[in-house]
Amino acid sequence: MKYYIIILISILTLSCQTKQNNTENSKIDLLFESNFEHSLISRGNNFPDFQYKKDSMDFFLISLHQNIPISDFKKRAKLTDNQINKIKKLLETKNWLHYTNGKPKPSVFIATQKDGEKLFKSSIPIANKVVGEIQKELPDIKLKFNETEISKTQDFEKWSFLILSNVLLDSWQIDNVEKYYLNKEKRPNRHGKNYYYSIMENTDKNRETFGIYGNQYEEINGKSISIYGNNRLNISLKQSENEISKSDNEIFSKIASDFKPKLIDILNSEDNYIRKTYKETGYQKEITFEEFFIWWYHFMYTMATKIMSDNNMLKIPDSGNFEYQIEE
Repeated sequence: MKYYIIILISILTLSCQTKQNNTENSKIDLLFESNFEHSLISRGNNFPDFQYKKDSMDFFLISLHQNIPISDFKKRAKLTDNQINKIKKLLETKNWLHYTNGKPKPSVFIATQKDGEKLFKSSIPIANKVVGEIQKELPDIKLKFNETEISKTQDFEKWSFLILSNVLLDSWQIDNVEKYYLNKEKRPNRHGKNYYYSIMENTDKNRETFGIYGNQYEEINGKSISIYGNNRLNISLKQSENEISKSDNEIFSKIASDFKPKLIDILNSEDNYIRKTYKETGYQKEITFEEFFIWWYHFMYTMATKIMSDNNMLKIPDSGNFEYQIEE
């Protein structure tokens, strides 16, 4: 009987190990079949100075984030131990990788589809507070808009998406968020450059990653045209009819500046909640709070934009994008 039990236990152990190995192999195969995209937040000449996709270095970081054994990555990427060591050393010198308790961890923000779903969900309470404050300030925002040259020929509804999402929360505001909430004058130092960096999974090739709203830029006839939105199918432009003069841009900046204290107060009052999210999502084990927050903030203001759209506070263009040009 004892001999039979030993044999049975051995068979069960082998079965569990085989199942675990198959699961790990499945994870690494799915990783290499997924679409991950790179984004950075920077200004000027601040961007990576190395080929971060060479030898699947970006997928190496993603595999670390997903706790996939390095041996599985090495086998799937067909790399040697020496090559893996070189990758780790290079990424560490670029501040894209660090070690915790002797284990390599990403130093840049990485989000899978499941991560994104959790981040959106975690942002809802803050997004609702932000929307509530914007609702209170909306009459004053509209009064300021009526001082613009734009208002002489176009109504607030047409510009509501740009103003309530981009001006209040993103492009006109992001520097204030970094300076007054994160208390940072400079972005993370990476090989002498200062920038935030992310690698995020995108399951919809027609939309920006996770549908996050942001700016793209196109050079048309020597002029820079900005496109705010998340739809990649509507980026073909010849020119922009939405021109923002210097004086109107000053008014837009005033709108952002006036809302800044309200936004910063919300973020400061919810600091414990945001840091709890940082911990519970597991990012505390990988990246700095600042690196986590700046990308989480993009999920938050995208959620706030959705809520405002649902509440008919703003109108998102049918194309999903709003193109504009600021007078230089």
